[in-house]
Amino acid sequence: MIRTVLYQSTAKSDFHSKVDHDILETAWRHNGEMGVTGYLLRTRTQYFQVLEGEYDVLDDVVGMIRKDPRHTGMGILCDRTAKERRFANWAMGYHLVTEAERDEFDDWLKDGDDFASSLINYMLMIAGCREVASPMHPGVS
Repeated sequence: MIRTVLYQSTAKSDFHSKVDHDILETAWRHNGEMGVTGYLLRTRTQYFQVLEGEYDVLDDVVGMIRKDPRHTGMGILCDRTAKERRFANWAMGYHLVTEAERDEFDDWLKDGDDFASSLINYMLMIAGCREVASPMHPGVS
């Protein structure tokens, strides 16, 4: 079984900055080594990240993320077990929610599992659209 954790936090940097690039670089390097997959979504003020991996490994990763000074107010939106990875081809995917997407995205900002499931499905849709062209995809050389 695989553990899936989704969290939300408040970004301390401006909308898309070098900080986001640094976060992704670190995630790509460390997640591959630790067998963690996932996706990071950035809105103007928030980060939403889904992580997949072994239970103990995600404890360590979440602990490191909590201490990261590049964001604040980290809250776990869901923490559950899954039969398989949903972001298996992504050491860490990334998407900026654009102004054009913001209204649609804001419509489902609600509490609980409904929001968490909707957000993970949104990330899966974005990941699916980008997967074939991504340098993280195993079929791209």
